[in-house]
Amino acid sequence: MHINIEKSWIMYDIANSAYVLFACSILPIYFNDLATNSGLSSAEYLAYWSLGASIVTAVMLLIGPLVGSLSDRKGWRKPIFMGSVIIGILASLALGIPKWWLIFLIIYIISRIAYNASIVVYDSMLNDVTTHERMDGLSSKAFAAGYIGSCIPFVFCLVFVVFSDMMSETAPLTFGTAFVLGIIVTAVWWFMFSLPLFKNYNQICYNEEEYVRIRGKWAIFVDTLGEIKKNPALLFFILAFFFYIDGVYTVMELSASYGAALNLDSVGLLGALLMTQIVAFPSTLLMNRLAGKIGSHKVIYICIGGYMFIALFSLILDSLIQFFFLAFMVGLFQGAIQALSRSYFGKMVPKDKTGEMFGILDIFGKGATIIGTLAVSAMTLISGEVRYIGLVLFVMFVIGLLFFIRSTRIQNYDVVITE
Repeated sequence: MHINIEKSWIMYDIANSAYVLFACSILPIYFNDLATNSGLSSAEYLAYWSLGASIVTAVMLLIGPLVGSLSDRKGWRKPIFMGSVIIGILASLALGIPKWWLIFLIIYIISRIAYNASIVVYDSMLNDVTTHERMDGLSSKAFAAGYIGSCIPFVFCLVFVVFSDMMSETAPLTFGTAFVLGIIVTAVWWFMFSLPLFKNYNQICYNEEEYVRIRGKWAIFVDTLGEIKKNPALLFFILAFFFYIDGVYTVMELSASYGAALNLDSVGLLGALLMTQIVAFPSTLLMNRLAGKIGSHKVIYICIGGYMFIALFSLILDSLIQFFFLAFMVGLFQGAIQALSRSYFGKMVPKDKTGEMFGILDIFGKGATIIGTLAVSAMTLISGEVRYIGLVLFVMFVIGLLFFIRSTRIQNYDVVITE
């Protein structure tokens, strides 16, 4: 594989990670500001934000298989990817317009759906841009580069927020103005670092059939599941992924909103989330090196164990210092578990159906997330307490670990490659 296409693929991780960091940090804080001005309580704010994340997940459950299957058609992967990115960027820019929390939430949902669609296609490019032997390393390098690269636009956003916090309400740089400047910086960054992949990517792996299965989203889902069931190791991995990635994604989605609901300082929360990105950069690379020595499955074990501790620690979280510690712990494991799960799965699937298979993986990942976010939404609305999230996530990690152990035992710790 030409090294330039690998670099271009990595650069999109830098591009989209800026949006993810902004969406998981400043967006929920700004939404909290809009919700508070509309008279919503902290529990209602967290519940509606969680509900928005659940709606994104539900939509991706419906369109994920179709996006993946269509991207397996010869010549379709690149335009689908480019369209998703452009829609996501335009919707992100539109977030600076509404002043009512409900309209803001609807636009956010659109931007997040487009982002997720781009990731389904982006992940399926892995077999196009590198070899089997380089897959673990490339996936880990992309996540690491994304974490550190996303810090650059985020620092600008953080500076805007800090200055707005220091000024009075009548000053030119209010929090609302800081948010608009931040979303512009983030959208421009997302676009600029997407351009190399727009230019250099060419689809190599595709389905040879003249008409790829596009009969219906659930027909694709059922047929592909039938193929997956023939490989028990792959099936149990997907089940494991369904449960453990629930915790990972829910922590990413709700960490800032959770801290805001506990009335922790907004600037401090953003600083802690920035630290997560900085810690995740070397940690992801070191975990990849460790995977090369002891096996990627063992590193995934370590990461799941780390998240089990994080889930339990969140139950006693009540200060900014503890939030910083939690953010540090998340940084240790977040990049590694995502990167190694992506490459671990990529080695197991047929190369001519990577889009379809990653669409299915996205369904299981998003399906898990909807359970976590809906559980948070329901419990906070019913009980008025935001801390129960830790118990739910801990149970999900335990179940995911058990399924993953089953998967690795079936394949005797060696990844089964389906030709």
